[in-house]
Amino acid sequence: MRLSDPPILRRLGALLILLVLFLAFWFGPISMYLELVGQGRDEIARQEALLQRYRVLAQASAPAAPATAQSALLMPDLPDSQAAALLQETIKTAAAGARVEIRGIQMLAGETVSGALRLGMRIRAAGDAAALGRLLHAIETARPLLIPDNLQVQSRMASPGAPPAPLEFQLDVSGFKPAS
Repeated sequence: MRLSDPPILRRLGALLILLVLFLAFWFGPISMYLELVGQGRDEIARQEALLQRYRVLAQASAPAAPATAQSALLMPDLPDSQAAALLQETIKTAAAGARVEIRGIQMLAGETVSGALRLGMRIRAAGDAAALGRLLHAIETARPLLIPDNLQVQSRMASPGAPPAPLEFQLDVSGFKPAS
């Protein structure tokens, strides 16, 4: 372009140069900036959706958490006779797993303690020291929670040359259920 060219050509030339510069900026830094803004918007939308899911889960699980913790510790809300049968069955299963011979089970009087009904059983049994340890471990780790108490252990003297006599022991086991 020369200065002697008509003014319309000069203006078209300037417009063409301006268009080229605009396209260079549009496809260069401006498009990269718009792409970065779009990615940020997508990431914010994903984070908002995740936050909404967390809020829904937190609201749904907050009331259920104490109930599940309580149900792991307390026996089911059954009539006393069924709860006692469940306690007895749990004790018998633990004794069988520990290889302990149960010689007697006696139901103890129930009492209300801090809003829960305590059901108890007195167990008379026999076995060696390792079996007693396994039984106590099984009772203490059982769910619903069982509490051993008042352990008494006796050893009988065996006659010379006879195999050793098993230990005889007695203990109280308590379980708790919601008070009715």
